[in-house]
Amino acid sequence: MRRKELWQREQRLAGQFKDGLLALAASLRAGHSAENAFRDAAEELAFLYGAEERITCEFKRVTVQTEMNVPLEQAVRELADRCRLSDIRTFSEVFSAARRTGGELGKVILDTVQTIAGRLEVREEIDTMLRGKQYEQKIMRAVPLLILIYMDLTSPGFFSVLYGSLLGRAIMTGCLAVYLAALYLAEKISNIQV
Repeated sequence: MRRKELWQREQRLAGQFKDGLLALAASLRAGHSAENAFRDAAEELAFLYGAEERITCEFKRVTVQTEMNVPLEQAVRELADRCRLSDIRTFSEVFSAARRTGGELGKVILDTVQTIAGRLEVREEIDTMLRGKQYEQKIMRAVPLLILIYMDLTSPGFFSVLYGSLLGRAIMTGCLAVYLAALYLAEKISNIQV
């Protein structure tokens, strides 16, 4: 459950980062410098998600670092190191290369946003397709237990052979192991990373 919660937080951060990049690109197209564009993006993110949200704090931190004469490329690289997301790391590398070569920063950022948005869209489509199968999986988890309860209630003593002898216990232990292995395998199959 902790892994799933961490994955959900990463997905939320990736979506918020995409919005931050959109605000950054809009500010750059308006003619602001990259440093001022990060300040504008931080204000936009504070409006969208609140001042206490992680992505807002990260963009504000980049702005504060640049005000303390830290090179913007280094501040963005440190942002990527703190967040540990592949999309942010990719953006950091592309951003640094564009700043060094003097490329059109607004276009580079917009292209990066489109790439990240495409990945997020594919991820959402896969999640939608898997959600039905995951629901079926949850139902199938309960079916064996419900069958055992039904059989025990309607036919008392039916399982006495399976739980009353050593051979029966060994067979039921084997069945439990197969059941747990099937649950593990189903979880692994439905956990697709994009």
